[in-house]
Amino acid sequence: MSGSADVEKKIRVFSDIGDIIDAMKAYAGVVIRKTEGIITNIREYERNVLLALAEVISAETGITLVERKGAKRLVVAFGSSQGLCGAYNEKITDALTAVINRADALFVIGRRLRSSLDSRRISHAIYQDSIAGVSGIEQAWRECISRVMEFYRNEEYYTVTLVFSAITEKQAEIAVERILPPRIDAVRSAPALKPSSLMYLDPEVLFARIMELFIGISIYRGFVESLRSENWYRLRSMEGASENIARHISEMESLRKYLRQEEITGEMLEILGSGGFFRR
Repeated sequence: MSGSADVEKKIRVFSDIGDIIDAMKAYAGVVIRKTEGIITNIREYERNVLLALAEVISAETGITLVERKGAKRLVVAFGSSQGLCGAYNEKITDALTAVINRADALFVIGRRLRSSLDSRRISHAIYQDSIAGVSGIEQAWRECISRVMEFYRNEEYYTVTLVFSAITEKQAEIAVERILPPRIDAVRSAPALKPSSLMYLDPEVLFARIMELFIGISIYRGFVESLRSENWYRLRSMEGASENIARHISEMESLRKYLRQEEITGEMLEILGSGGFFRR
């Protein structure tokens, strides 16, 4: 059996691990708070872009959103490159198995998500590393949007679907959203502006630019939603780890006290047995 000194060393090790976990919990909480405000603003901005798209369509009868039969689909899946986030990537993988078809081109974002897909032998056409914090969204978004636009300009690909995890009412849900073409029913139900906007650009050019803007802001929201969900999973995983650490430390503290008492008793018996206690 280990002595009290060995147990004390283990307690210090567990305490150091607990400090690291507390730091990770604090960072995850900061990211969650930062992304909450960003998501609210992005959703409102995305709605305004959709209204602008509806305005152009209602003003120009020659511009319509139609389905292309036989067009291929690009599926963009947002995961994580960092670990310690529970079943985050596995849940996205579960959703992808029910969503993707053989004809789809899969765009995977996140090293951990790619590993999860590889374990189930799900192939992908494009890969991109994920982000670790809010400061990395801009660069990752620019790289992602350039690749998506290459597919968008290819006549073979007309449909773009995003798959990511989103936090709704303090729970995580997998969102599968088709952003291209935008939902026709949503566009038609959007109220037209009164009076009509003054358009100085060619309607076709204006429509194309708004479409690109809509795709861009939707993908940006995917990054933010994904980052928030990843840290939501990580925070809960770290909370469970903190509870386990605290329980182990408590158990080892009890063991250390027991062993120390045994050591003291042994020392006293050794002194008494040697007769040194009775010597003048």
